[in-house]
Amino acid sequence: MNTKKNSAIAICLMAILVFSPVATFAQATTTFSGEAVALRANAPGISLALSDTGALPSSGGNLSTSVASVNVLGLASADALKSTSSGSGTSSQSQSSVANLTVNALHVKGPSIDIVVASAQSGITCS
Repeated sequence: MNTKKNSAIAICLMAILVFSPVATFAQATTTFSGEAVALRANAPGISLALSDTGALPSSGGNLSTSVASVNVLGLASADALKSTSSGSGTSSQSQSSVANLTVNALHVKGPSIDIVVASAQSGITCS
């Protein structure tokens, strides 16, 4: 009778293991995005993006670009354009800076700005 009882228990345990849902824990893949552009200008017939890092790969990494000086047809000029974009861990960050930015509209002297810095950061926290 013991053999019959042990066989019944073994069959029940096997049934539980076979028919119970198997828990799988898939690790979520982290993807990154970002882009930094120091100077973007659009006018009839003109469209440009200077010191543009381009899109950050979804796998992350670091992108950086710089331009020493630029004069766009007398409409805008700037010095020391620099852009960086990076993604690692749980966050992405992008930053651009421009020095001595001057914008002229229709050949009327516009404002001159010494330094412009813009930055953005995005991230997630899981617990």
